Amino acid sequence: MTTYLIKKSILLFSLLAIAQSAAATKRPNILLIVADDQGYADFGFRGMRDDISTPVLDRIASEGTTLTKAYATSAICSPSRMGLTSGLHQARFGAFHYGGGRGMNEVEVTKTLPARLQRAGYRTAHIGKHHFVGNRGSQPDQHAFPLGLGYDRFFGSIGGRIHYLYHSESKREEYSERMAMETMWDNDRALKDWEGFTTDDWTDQAIEFIGETSEKPFFVQMAYNAVHNFAWQLPPEELKKRGLPVFEDLKHTEGLSKAEAAAAYNKWYDGVHRHTLPEGRGWYIAQLELMDAAIGRILDHLKRNSMEEDTIVIYTVDNGGCTSDWAENGPLEGSKYHLFEGGTRTMTLVRYLNQVPAGKVNDDLIFSHLDIAPTLLEWCGVDYEKNAFDGVTQIDALSGKKTKSNSDRILHWDLGFQWSLRSGKWKLMVTEDEAKADNLAKKEALYVAKGVHLYNLAQDPSETQNVAAQHPEIVQQLQRLHNEWRSDADADADADAER
Repeated sequence: MTTYLIKKSILLFSLLAIAQSAAATKRPNILLIVADDQGYADFGFRGMRDDISTPVLDRIASEGTTLTKAYATSAICSPSRMGLTSGLHQARFGAFHYGGGRGMNEVEVTKTLPARLQRAGYRTAHIGKHHFVGNRGSQPDQHAFPLGLGYDRFFGSIGGRIHYLYHSESKREEYSERMAMETMWDNDRALKDWEGFTTDDWTDQAIEFIGETSEKPFFVQMAYNAVHNFAWQLPPEELKKRGLPVFEDLKHTEGLSKAEAAAAYNKWYDGVHRHTLPEGRGWYIAQLELMDAAIGRILDHLKRNSMEEDTIVIYTVDNGGCTSDWAENGPLEGSKYHLFEGGTRTMTLVRYLNQVPAGKVNDDLIFSHLDIAPTLLEWCGVDYEKNAFDGVTQIDALSGKKTKSNSDRILHWDLGFQWSLRSGKWKLMVTEDEAKADNLAKKEALYVAKGVHLYNLAQDPSETQNVAAQHPEIVQQLQRLHNEWRSDADADADADAER
């Protein structure tokens, strides 16, 4: 009897050890939230603006770590999203601005973050705005369509101008084609009569995909179009509740030539910026608050289903805040579309309960969107080859461990007409096509710098003093670094073009 009890106890302890080992090695879920054009100052918990209320984002920050020196790889959304998802700078694919570049080839699509997680046994989904650069992924039979990039589930829009309130064929026929209303996709099926409010309906799709506790972990890239332009497209009840006026989108104008239609659109577009729309900030805030509440629904779902502690939550923005569409970037100079800090720096929140310090504000870590892929893969125990990414894992820094300062880190940005480089405290910004800079400034109602600008970010984080003339040797040194980086990136882009 005693021998039996001993054997039974050994068996029970063995089973318990196996269960504990399995629990210890269980891979975490991932919720990667990417907002659109949100201002650096537009977070309630930061206290930079008294008109902002973001209780859910504040909650994520209080339960995780805020990175104040996080950067997107571009000042515009399409190339930025490519860099984030691939972990490689989009210049390696020849992508610098909207619609440019060669896209990703058949091999490269297998090396994205979602593709690697998919092979490791994750259930993967992209919900919302996709908007990759290149022309190889707009249709389901193309290898760079979202389902070919490693996503099991895709619900959203391929392109960039996603309307908040409608995507149906009838609406696209009713309104000017220059409004570029995008098709809504349900996996590989184009939805002809889809009607809804993207923020809420995409959130429903994400919650449905996540479901209940599963043996297979999930990766969801939740890409909202809030708070992109056309923010006045709000449900009627929200406009009424907030006392906001209706603003009409551009309708079709019968009998106009193509040139006349383009002129009519450009005239209309010139009027959508905040210098002529004092109500714009109210529309913007409404979209932000509705997105905040929608994210809260996802977090509540995780908690109800006992998935909260096992889920990494990262919240970031695709590029800097768009000030011509009512975002506020606080102390940062510039806006989306160009390469001052306001165009590329993105307040980023990381929550991983019991792994990442709660309520911490990290003002030291220079973090790139390129770091997201290697960091998540390491957290999830998914191996990747050496030099697979342009970013680096930041697990130790995010976990609160004492790490070597990365204040001397080199980061690159290149929009084609303007490029910049950060090396330690120095930032060099060079505008090579001043005519394009002038056109952009006029179209988007922005100040876009021209010429050569050098800033000491340690002393002048708001980029108020151009010291290029005082430090020609630093300008030359950083110019060489840019040339070397660009040659390397161009070699990768050209190599695929030759295949």
